[in-house]
Amino acid sequence: QRRVREAVVSTQSTGRRAIELMETLEQNGEIPASKLAAMKNVLKSDFCRAVREVYEQVHETVDINHPAEIRAEAAAKATVAAFAASEGHAHPRVIELPKTEEGLGFNVMGGKEQASPIYISRIIPGGAAHKDGNLRRGDQLLSVNGQSVEKASHETAVDLLKNAQGKVRLVVKYTPKVLEEMESRFERQKASRRGRAPQ
Repeated sequence: QRRVREAVVSTQSTGRRAIELMETLEQNGEIPASKLAAMKNVLKSDFCRAVREVYEQVHETVDINHPAEIRAEAAAKATVAAFAASEGHAHPRVIELPKTEEGLGFNVMGGKEQASPIYISRIIPGGAAHKDGNLRRGDQLLSVNGQSVEKASHETAVDLLKNAQGKVRLVVKYTPKVLEEMESRFERQKASRRGRAPQ
């Protein structure tokens, strides 16, 4: 945990250091001020902060004590997530929700036993997720408080959500078409068990 916190601090301080270096270059007149100003605005932007946050959260889903190749895989995965964000594709988002007596205000479906990712299947009206407004039906749940659920069973994911306390940090990715396909498959399976095809 200490090493992870140090890595996060290092990422943040690197961004600040880059801004300081650009300010030095601006004073020296080596690069046009307009170009440096544009670069500083990018580093200070909400977009850059969001990309850094995604990188940190995806990377944190791997135990720092794992072998080097697994840590390298986590770094590569986090880098891909950050680049996906910059390209405007469906990319991981970090969402923090307060845990209330009613829970987090959403339902999930899927799991490895169903050969499916964990998905947000319903946002409960008036619940924490609904009030926050950032979580969407069709979001794939990637991690809960830094613990990956990408290959988890449904029960494991539900237990993580139930046992979480205070502010719960989720990493999600919006891919609604996959949820639609999964729900359609479940409906066909239910209809088959009832001995009739779906209407």
